[in-house]
Amino acid sequence: MDLTQAVLEHPYLVLGLFVLIEGPAATIAAGTLVGAGVAAFWPIWVIVALAEVVGDSLLYLVGRSARRPWVASLLSRLKATVLLDRLARMSLPRLVITAKLVDVFALPAFVSAGLAGLPYRRFAAWVGATAAVRGLVLIGLGALLGGQLSGLLALPGGIFLLTAVVAVPVAVFHLVMKRYHLRKATPPTKGSCPMRILIGADTYAPHVNGASYFAQRLAVALTARHEVHVVAPSTDTRNHAGMSSDGVVEHRVRSLPVPGHSRFRFCPPLGLRAAARRILDEVQPDVVHVQSHFPLCRALVDAARERGLFVIATNHFMPENLIHYLPIGDAGRTRAHAWAWRDAARVFAKADIVTAPTPYAAALAVVSGVSEPVLPISCGIDLARFREQAPAAEFRWAYSLAHKPTITYVGRLDAEKNLDVVMRAFALVRRSLDVQLLLVGTGSEDRTLRSLAGELGVAGHVTFTGFIPDEDLPSAYAASTVFVNAGTAELQSLVTLEAMASGRPVIGADAAALPHLVRDEETGYLFPPGDVVVLAERLLTVLCDPKHAEELGHRARAVAEQHDQTRTVSAFEQLYRIRPAREAPAPTEVAA
Repeated sequence: MDLTQAVLEHPYLVLGLFVLIEGPAATIAAGTLVGAGVAAFWPIWVIVALAEVVGDSLLYLVGRSARRPWVASLLSRLKATVLLDRLARMSLPRLVITAKLVDVFALPAFVSAGLAGLPYRRFAAWVGATAAVRGLVLIGLGALLGGQLSGLLALPGGIFLLTAVVAVPVAVFHLVMKRYHLRKATPPTKGSCPMRILIGADTYAPHVNGASYFAQRLAVALTARHEVHVVAPSTDTRNHAGMSSDGVVEHRVRSLPVPGHSRFRFCPPLGLRAAARRILDEVQPDVVHVQSHFPLCRALVDAARERGLFVIATNHFMPENLIHYLPIGDAGRTRAHAWAWRDAARVFAKADIVTAPTPYAAALAVVSGVSEPVLPISCGIDLARFREQAPAAEFRWAYSLAHKPTITYVGRLDAEKNLDVVMRAFALVRRSLDVQLLLVGTGSEDRTLRSLAGELGVAGHVTFTGFIPDEDLPSAYAASTVFVNAGTAELQSLVTLEAMASGRPVIGADAAALPHLVRDEETGYLFPPGDVVVLAERLLTVLCDPKHAEELGHRARAVAEQHDQTRTVSAFEQLYRIRPAREAPAPTEVAA
């Protein structure tokens, strides 16, 4: 029995395999067999639908396994993470059904569905229903063509001629359309080539602080055009890798909890250099961007320099935020402060470019010994999330907030934030005005502040929310009348920017970088650090004049718009490209 005769007698045995290889072409070719009278319609239709579901399910399972190191590594080496991230942001029903109907980008689309955690029953239902409808159309089209070309079966190898006449043009057309859509989705423009970027961070999710949030938001934003890897402390004592739901490949390095601050973790130096070398050799990044000079980033900088990699360092560090907790007296803290800056300068001297969030932070780093130039680049803010008219009703209900003027602070409840000053000023304001205080966040001073509120007799008017999800922050600002920041060790203060973007006036300490944002009598008011009486007076000035508060808030929003996150991402992308395009000089100034 020759091969042609075998296929004619057993067409259903090979159909499933052909559908898995090239769905539309094989389905139309199967339809030609129906039109030529070689196969029956309904068995062909069932086999096509089942084969489609099986093949697509395999892709879905790859996505579900993407957090495993070997799968994440494979996807990153195939440079598929950028496309996967774009697709994963789409509506899942639209993504799956559209990809199945037109069969363009079906492979990354179904991997993305698994990556996003779509329940398999729902995925199989969408794919199965769409495959059944598409199968009816394509088999029907093939049957019409098969009826016209059935005479080919009488020729030697006729079965192959019949399927080739139909399947080959369809397959070629399908390939051309895929390439057309790929070029359309990512048009080639000067300087738009994707890069492989590795971000090093000694503090990263689930850590709650400005440096951690900046690193997370930068990494996610960069995935729109580039392949992004993050090296950060793990949440346990194991090294592991995986892909986040945002499309970032995370390389977690074994870590230990910080004594006395268990919610923070650090990577012990032993074996850290070897781990950094291993990750860099595996990823082979175009640029390494570290966010600190602490052990993990220090190891990455040293390993990157050994390999001749381009290194950018961003400083989010102020010694005051750490040495405040050391029980070594004022003289000891002064010496520790000087040593900490010298240590930071030694690490940053190995970087090709050093940046800081504000002109103040850049100047502070230079004065403290970091080699010039230090470029000021704002941490940026997502202006689409934080806006003047965000909803607040649900947040007020959830935390039992009364509908009255509200003084708000968002951030860590730690000693260097000087929230005792805020609490005492609030007690003074309460003597003249019925207001409430909203403290959003957690920290080591939580119990102390609750006790202080009781001593001052204002405990019933203070709301401690504890940690709230990032997506609830816009509503917290929307429930506020005025935002207050008494911290004296701020290199920029993302929470202040978020409040301003939400159209809220800010009263801040006249210290560190806050005066760069809080413009006296324009976007809010400044007060001498630690001065409870003046802070209370500034609060009353805003709270007693709602119209004035609204004007301040509008101007605060205008200032915040100068810190759009898209500008920040663009600025760093320009810096990243300096190494591949060495003829381009390094920028001497980037707007903060």
